[in-house]
Amino acid sequence: MDKKTFKVIKGYSELGYSERKEVREFIEKFEKEEFGSRKPLVENLSKSLGPTSDNNCPCCGK
Repeated sequence: MDKKTFKVIKGYSELGYSERKEVREFIEKFEKEEFGSRKPLVENLSKSLGPTSDNNCPCCGK
C-alpha cells in the first residue's frame, strides 16, 4: 500500500461506528457514479480538507 492509502486507513480507524458506516455508504455511492460527476466532489473535498486555522490539515496532520 502507498502513503495515501495508509492516510485513509488511519483516518477511518479513528472514526466511531456511525461515522465509519457513513463513510462506507459514501464510498458505495461514489463508486457507482460516473467519472464525470466526481470532479466537482473531489474539488470541494480538496477545499474542505486543507489546512485549518491552526495550520494543520485535519486529514494528514501536516
